[in-house]
Amino acid sequence: MTTIDDTPWRRALRAYPPSWRARHGEAMLGTLLDEAEARGRDEPSRGERIALMRSGLAVRVLGWMPRPAREVLATVSAATGVALAVMFAVFSGFEVRMDWRLPPEGQNPDLQASPGLIGAGLWAIAFVLILCDAARAARIALAAASAAGVGALVYAQIDPLAGPRAIVTVTLTVVALLALLAPVRARVAAGATAAVTTGILLFLHLAFEVPPGSPSDAIWTRVLTAEFTGLLAGAVWVLALLASIVRARTVARFAAGVAGVWTIICLIRLTMWDVATGMLGLAVAVAVGVVGVGIFRAGARWGSETHPREGAA
Repeated sequence: MTTIDDTPWRRALRAYPPSWRARHGEAMLGTLLDEAEARGRDEPSRGERIALMRSGLAVRVLGWMPRPAREVLATVSAATGVALAVMFAVFSGFEVRMDWRLPPEGQNPDLQASPGLIGAGLWAIAFVLILCDAARAARIALAAASAAGVGALVYAQIDPLAGPRAIVTVTLTVVALLALLAPVRARVAAGATAAVTTGILLFLHLAFEVPPGSPSDAIWTRVLTAEFTGLLAGAVWVLALLASIVRARTVARFAAGVAGVWTIICLIRLTMWDVATGMLGLAVAVAVGVVGVGIFRAGARWGSETHPREGAA
């Protein structure tokens, strides 16, 4: 048994919540001390402190959400994000930038690439990596996509004509962060969700005709309105409920994930339109979620009480 003073390592483990330390703290402490003794160190290195702090904060932030729920939400977010990124790249990635402050002869009639194409390309790379079962590399690409989204948002403040609009960058960045909640390993579910989502968005884009010369990101401003995203989220929530009633648990899980992502997109849209409305929408969504979880738990308790295990007294 090692004789190294464990105080510095115990301090480093304080980044983890007390409940986690009570279950796993001693085992991790023993591993850290054994490795330190093998390397002849008396205290954690700077890299180890940073790694422990980062992972501890992640446990604190994500501790409220069970891992299966995180995995479903990450899978659905990755699929939804790549569908939105593809739609943006195809329909708004190359456009003529019209500056109405200049006379017609001063306009540039050539198609120009949007800075948002960088993020869209990273999204495509990340999703290909997911389908190739390279989850770790995909997470790096998703992190780069979120950083590219922030960079495009900043650049759009400098050159508004370059685009993309804030709703594009904010939505894709938030969805990328949701996709980083857990490694995406359900490749079939991710591919199916991405294909269906892309098909729906493509149909709606063609159904809601966007005239040539419309502002950049017309699909977001014409089709993905707060009303549309709210209606889509509600419809998928109903699908998740029906799937749970017929005990199609896998379908219900992923449908609930899709509905959750579109609810978040709707709240983003509401908040960017009006902060007070967005906060009200968030409060309503949280209230409905709390009531739904309460009903689910009550039903589970009722089921266990009315259908006891075989052989129970």
